[in-house]
Amino acid sequence: MRRIEHQWAGLRSFVRDASPVVGFDAEAEGFFWLAGQGGYGIKTSPALARACRDLIRTGRLPDELLRQGIEAGDLAPGRIGATSAQEEKAP
Repeated sequence: MRRIEHQWAGLRSFVRDASPVVGFDAEAEGFFWLAGQGGYGIKTSPALARACRDLIRTGRLPDELLRQGIEAGDLAPGRIGATSAQEEKAP
């Protein structure tokens, strides 16, 4: 008899700074990132969906997120490479 040994609700992804990755890739034209949501789950999905919608349509975050002090650079894919490079250079 076959049975399920392990169950997953979905793939959870994480990045080094523990913040979601949302935005267009600087090197792959037309590729839009929405990753790094591990640990945030359903609580942030409505806001991240609106962030994606507005970044794709207008290139800026919704006003409600901007009022909370969140900037597009806080979520941008480019910050990951910058963080990694800075940490590698640290003494």
